[in-house]
Amino acid sequence: MLNRRQALVAGLTLLPTAGSWRRALAAPTPQYAQGQVRLPSGRRIGYAEYGDPRGPLVFYFHGTPGSRIEGGLIADEATAAGIRLVVLERPGIGLSDYQSGRRILNWPADVASAAEAFGYGGTSFGVMGLSGGAPYALACVRCMPERLTQVAIVSGHTPLCPPGAPAGEQDKLIAWVGRRPRLATMAFRVAGNQLRKHPTFVLHKVAESWAESDRQLIQCNPAYYTAFNQTLLEATRCGPAGIVTDVTLLGGDWGYRFCDLPPAAVSFWQGGCDPIAPAAMGHYFQRNVAGSELMIDPRAGHLTMLKWHAATILGRFATK
Repeated sequence: MLNRRQALVAGLTLLPTAGSWRRALAAPTPQYAQGQVRLPSGRRIGYAEYGDPRGPLVFYFHGTPGSRIEGGLIADEATAAGIRLVVLERPGIGLSDYQSGRRILNWPADVASAAEAFGYGGTSFGVMGLSGGAPYALACVRCMPERLTQVAIVSGHTPLCPPGAPAGEQDKLIAWVGRRPRLATMAFRVAGNQLRKHPTFVLHKVAESWAESDRQLIQCNPAYYTAFNQTLLEATRCGPAGIVTDVTLLGGDWGYRFCDLPPAAVSFWQGGCDPIAPAAMGHYFQRNVAGSELMIDPRAGHLTMLKWHAATILGRFATK
């Protein structure tokens, strides 16, 4: 069994998008609209909006861990493309209420309710998922393909279960969270406290796992420092239960088979230098999701794949 110190390190390692927060404190805070959508059940979902509020709607599903603030990384590209980009937070993350016993296939109903709340009831919209947002984007394909203009999955992480699924750098830790949820809860609680009290210590623990291109992207832009600090703080805003559930679901059975997905316009975008979700995961997705496209940038890492290709990806939504 892991001791408290080992659990802390594990929790920190699963925070792959942290930045250098000491310099970030002086950076300006980006502005965006945010709030909560109340579902028919009374549960609330947190969100943030970026881009053009009059443009085509695209829902963005954040990584694991992540939050509504993550979308700020591509806010400029959303505005330039004329896209209304709405980042929805999953249950227990940020402004979203926790949902006991949730499953990945519960998510499309929440998305449909959010679309209704934003004035898109009965109309189509796009879906975009980063990293651990992949299973939720594909769940929308499974449950409501007729509502989707297209789906883009960037740096998507595959399931851990199926034979032949490629491995990523964080896979052992993802599996560990599923096996040891109580210890993982402690790890994330300690990691969240350390992030608040000693942000540079968090940076020291996670920096070694970044691709060089991701380090350059985050460390050379003070606004991104601030955004990612806020992203991780929001991910643990309601405590560790939401993150533990999110990681557990990512590493478990997603509740559907790729071969059962109905036809839809799905594209995968994978970085060739990404140790978390390597290019082999993109090839796995393409082989198993019929009719899907795969774009690999051999220079890109986990976050730079999103940033460098956001204009192209969002431009596709604008033409649908």
